[in-house]
Amino acid sequence: MKILSEKQVHTENFAGTVDLITGIDDFETPELAYNETWHTYRLKGKIIPSVTRLLDDGTYLNVDPKVLESAQMRGTLIHKEIEDYLKHQIKGYTDEFYEFLDIYTNNKEKFEEKAIFDIKTYSQASPKNREKCLKQEKMYAEAIKYLTGEDIEHFYMIHLPRGKKGKLIELE
Repeated sequence: MKILSEKQVHTENFAGTVDLITGIDDFETPELAYNETWHTYRLKGKIIPSVTRLLDDGTYLNVDPKVLESAQMRGTLIHKEIEDYLKHQIKGYTDEFYEFLDIYTNNKEKFEEKAIFDIKTYSQASPKNREKCLKQEKMYAEAIKYLTGEDIEHFYMIHLPRGKKGKLIELE
């Protein structure tokens, strides 16, 4: 099984970082510069929008910036814990990490498929959040198809809400 964790996927039209891609070999991509502070990508010196930015519908415009920053930092920590585990078998310490580990251990067959798994720490996996996640993953699948010729067959959200049971949700 090949797992690509926190893999940058990009074409001339969009870019983004997908959490897990399974069932395909690694692939080469053109040189891309990513500015983590500003969350911007440059391809051949030209700024290209991230998938997240393309799908931004203004949902969080009226949320206190401190709340957003805290949520972003926590999400980044959880993503890093999962990446460290998948790449180096280093276990994390957050409850969300252990929820992920439970999902991963109990769904091995799904991690063998040609699939994209997007880790989300939303408070709810509402229909709107599921739809947004699926759109994001479909854009990644389009980039993967363009770069590798491989078709992604399955799309999943790994929902890890704070203080609640995590879930693996197949997106259709």
